[in-house]
Amino acid sequence: MQEQPSYRVERINELIRRELVLLLKKETKDPRLQVVNITDVLATRDLSSAKVFYTVTESEQAAVEILLNKAGGFFRSRLSETLDLRHTPALRFIFDPAPNAGARIEDLLSKL
Repeated sequence: MQEQPSYRVERINELIRRELVLLLKKETKDPRLQVVNITDVLATRDLSSAKVFYTVTESEQAAVEILLNKAGGFFRSRLSETLDLRHTPALRFIFDPAPNAGARIEDLLSKL
């Protein structure tokens, strides 16, 4: 059974998501990372780690996941500079297939 995140953790999740969006748009030079959309962040209760869910076209998914996880240290260090947290969580990037699945379902329904 999974525990409900506290209000504090939910706030931190949203702060991390916002900062990552800004970092991806302003501070990354790789054009493949410019099109990444961060959909959600789920930090553990003790803030030791966080899963970062993102979307990108499925053709670029494998390459982008490798790039994001390699740049995880960079993102973590930038987050530690901008967020006022005692511990900045380690980031793990995970592809979120839900938005792509929703688009496919809408496409199929429009064809009917």
